[in-house]
Amino acid sequence: MGTRKTQVTARPGKPTHAPVTTRPCKCRFLERACDEPNVPIKFDVRMNEYHIEHVGEDRGGHSIVYHCPFCGGAAPPSRRQTFFATITSAETQRLSELTSDVKTVAEILARFGEPDDDMHAGTAIHEPAKGNQSPRVASYRTLWYRGLSATADVLFTDYGPDRGIRMSLSGKYRGETTE
Repeated sequence: MGTRKTQVTARPGKPTHAPVTTRPCKCRFLERACDEPNVPIKFDVRMNEYHIEHVGEDRGGHSIVYHCPFCGGAAPPSRRQTFFATITSAETQRLSELTSDVKTVAEILARFGEPDDDMHAGTAIHEPAKGNQSPRVASYRTLWYRGLSATADVLFTDYGPDRGIRMSLSGKYRGETTE
């Protein structure tokens, strides 16, 4: 008997973008785990999110927990989106037109000047194993401009000679900083 593959997409009303269930966690495992000092699950009150902290000397950051690992219930809805500006369709169109003809890093630098951040390993793409090929991680240079828009940060990622430069937009952070 073959397996059937289905594409899962987020539906309105889901508490997170991870579309597994709308049923909230009832077993309270995540809540109890936060009280245990040796368990790397923490609760961020500002974001209303549970996180798994990455531990170790070179492992800063965290991963968001969307569902309870025991009962499968959904974690509480995140407030994360409320901390970032909305990029309107008009602003997306304006920025797309502003950046449409830049094709190289040199052209970006000539047009927009030095970026606010120049991250030589700014974007990492994890690719699973394919056929006889092992899994790989490729890093690509990313130039980050914060001053081109009131609502969006503009990022240019250089994917190399075969795939070229790609522009992306990120809503500006408008919440309080934690640092």
